[in-house]
Amino acid sequence: MRLAALRVGQGDDSALHLQTSDGFASVDALARSAGLSHLEGLRDVGELYALGGGALDDLRELSPDAQTSIVNEEARFAPPVRRPSKIVCVGLNYMDHITESGGTRPERIVLFAKFPNCLVGHREAVRLPSITKELDYEGELAVVIGRRTSGVGADDALSAIGGFTVINDVSARDLQIAEAQWIRGKSLDTFAPLGPVVLDAHSAPPIESMTIRTYVNGELRQDASCSLMITPVAELIAHISAAITLEPGDIIATGTPSGVALGMKPPIYLKDGDTMTVSIDAIGELTNLVVAS
Repeated sequence: MRLAALRVGQGDDSALHLQTSDGFASVDALARSAGLSHLEGLRDVGELYALGGGALDDLRELSPDAQTSIVNEEARFAPPVRRPSKIVCVGLNYMDHITESGGTRPERIVLFAKFPNCLVGHREAVRLPSITKELDYEGELAVVIGRRTSGVGADDALSAIGGFTVINDVSARDLQIAEAQWIRGKSLDTFAPLGPVVLDAHSAPPIESMTIRTYVNGELRQDASCSLMITPVAELIAHISAAITLEPGDIIATGTPSGVALGMKPPIYLKDGDTMTVSIDAIGELTNLVVAS
């Protein structure tokens, strides 16, 4: 089961949809036909997870009856999670990326945060602001938390996952390097494309079998297995939840492999008009256009 938040009407509103073989089915319509009012009016995956595991089970039972209401070409994507309480990002979690960045393996897990203002959906623009000349991409696997989680052990941590999606940790390298904190380098508006869908954890293959590929204007830049993470997902969730309570819909960006612009010699940073695509086969392709602002 794959879930998407699709924009409806002319404003910023969205509605939860199920992916079908040729498009998307309205969860509202499915819920009405089944008399499950608690599944009506959901705008994104985070709101579904906030209802609890019973609601997710109900939707899984309905999913085989989904009928396409929006074909792929007409879908307008919002981020599948619109307003997470937290976007926790993991830095330096692939050894090859550490090497290309000129760093050394950290002794402790490196965490930083992005904010909901960073989120944009599939096919939406990433803005290149005038305050940076070194815009970079970072394709990553994102974990979406499915239930309230605090102090979970690594052995049980994977049960906290609601689903998986794709995130692009867009970064302004000149700002990131110049300032002690990474807030401006990592958290400017539109700096976290997310989507296109969330793959239900019950339908997902093992994390270690997933592969991240990032393309810029069709050129392959990143190509790595998630099995190469220094700290695997279960340990990341245990580490974060030891002191930070994770809520349904919270996002963990699990780190990027080698192949970023910063590591190229010379670096080839993003420019106005470039197209970025981050692909994870089990989930889909997240594509965004860079637009100067």
